[in-house]
Amino acid sequence: MRRTKAGILCLLAFLLLLANTVAAQDNSPYSRYGLGDLNLNQNVINRGMGGVSQAYSDPQSVNFVNPASYSNLVLTTFDIAVEGGARVISNNDKNFRSGLGSLSYIQLGVPLARKWGMVLGLRPVTKVSYNIMENTEQTFFDTLKMPVAYQYEGNGGLYQVYAGTGVGIGGFSIGANVGYLFGNIENSTKAIYPSNQFIFPSRHTQRVSYGHLFYNIGLQYRIDLGKEMDLTLGATGSLKQNLSGRREQMRETLAFDGASNDYITQDTVLYEKGERGKIIYPQQLGGGIVLRKQENWTFGLDFTTEQWDQYRNFGEKDSVRNAWKMAAGGQFVPNARAINGYWNKVTYRVGGYYGVDYLKLNGQDMPVFGFSIGAGLPVRRQPYSNQFSVINVAFEVGHRGNNQTVLKETWYRMVLGFTLNDRWFIKRKYD
Repeated sequence: MRRTKAGILCLLAFLLLLANTVAAQDNSPYSRYGLGDLNLNQNVINRGMGGVSQAYSDPQSVNFVNPASYSNLVLTTFDIAVEGGARVISNNDKNFRSGLGSLSYIQLGVPLARKWGMVLGLRPVTKVSYNIMENTEQTFFDTLKMPVAYQYEGNGGLYQVYAGTGVGIGGFSIGANVGYLFGNIENSTKAIYPSNQFIFPSRHTQRVSYGHLFYNIGLQYRIDLGKEMDLTLGATGSLKQNLSGRREQMRETLAFDGASNDYITQDTVLYEKGERGKIIYPQQLGGGIVLRKQENWTFGLDFTTEQWDQYRNFGEKDSVRNAWKMAAGGQFVPNARAINGYWNKVTYRVGGYYGVDYLKLNGQDMPVFGFSIGAGLPVRRQPYSNQFSVINVAFEVGHRGNNQTVLKETWYRMVLGFTLNDRWFIKRKYD
C-alpha cells in the first residue's frame, strides 16, 4: 500500500504542476465582471453526478457543500483533486480556444466520535483570467483621428480556508463551516497608439486585495424507508456578508522597448494605495433530496440560488443578477461486495444541470447548462491494512450564453481526485 500511495502522490504532484501550467493559458472574457468565474464548488464525486450535493453524504468522503454531512464520517479522510481542460469562446463565426487548469480542493476529514466529524480544507472560489484586445478610433485635439488598440487584462481570484464540524442526533444532522476568504484581483487597461511625439501609450491598473471571515450552515434529515433504502433531505445557506477590501490604483505612460518587444513604464502619473472599502457578498440558499439503496444506487435533485443583486464592490454593483441552478444525477455500483470482478465494485456516475449565471451583460441573461459522467475506482487494499483509497474521476461539458449574448462559451473539464481513508487512533494489542 505504501508503494500505491507513493505512486498516487507522485502522479498528483505531476498533475498539480501541469494544471498550473495550463491555468496560465486560460482566457475567459466573462471573468472580467463581478468577482470572476465562480468555481464549481462540489467534490469530484458530486460533480460526476451533475453537482448533486445538498442531501448527499458518504462515510468515506467529504461533502464540503453541506457541513451537516461531516457527522457521517467514519474514517480519517484525506481528499484532494485537480482539474484541467479546454475552453472555447464563440463570437458569430469565430472560435477562440484556451486551456484551463487548477487545484479543485484539498481537505482532511476526521471523525471525532460517533456521528460527530470535523473537516479542514482549502479551495478556490473564483478565478479571473482574461486578455482581450479591442481596436477602435479616437479623436485628439478636436481634429486628429488616430487608431487605438485597447488591451484588457486580468488575473487573480479568491480562496477559502475553512474548518467545519457536523453533529448528528438520530436521523437529523447539523453542521457549519467557518473560515477566511482571501485573495487578490488585478485588472488593467492598456491604450496603444501609433508612434507619436505628443501622445504616449498608457496603462491603468487596479488591484483589490480581499480578506474576511465567512460562514455557511447545513442541515440534513435521513428517513429510513426499509429494505436498505433511505431518503435524505438537505439544505444549506448563508446570509449576505460584508467583506473587507483594499484597493490600489496606478496610471502610467508607456514606451515601446525593442529588446523585450513589449511596452515598459515610462512615467508613473498616479499611484493611490490603501483605500479601504466593503464588498457585499450575496446570500446563498440551497436545498435537495437524495433517494438511496445502500451499496447499490443513489439518485438526487438539487436547487440553489444566489442573490447577486445584493453584490456591491466599493459601492459599485457591476453587471450581475440573481442566479439559480437545478441539478439531477446519481450513481450506481453493480456489486460492492463482489469477490471477483473489479469492475463490479466500481461506482458509475452521471448527471446534469441547468440554470442562469450571475452575469447579465447588455441586458441579456446568461443561461448555463452542463452534463457530466464519472467513476469511483477503488484501489486494491493490502492485507491487514486499515487503509482504503479511491481514485475519483469526472468529465464535464458545460455551456454558457446563447445567440442573444455577446459571446458563447463552452468548456470541457476533466477532474481527478484522490480519496485516502485510514482508521486512526487504534489502540494496539499485543499477546
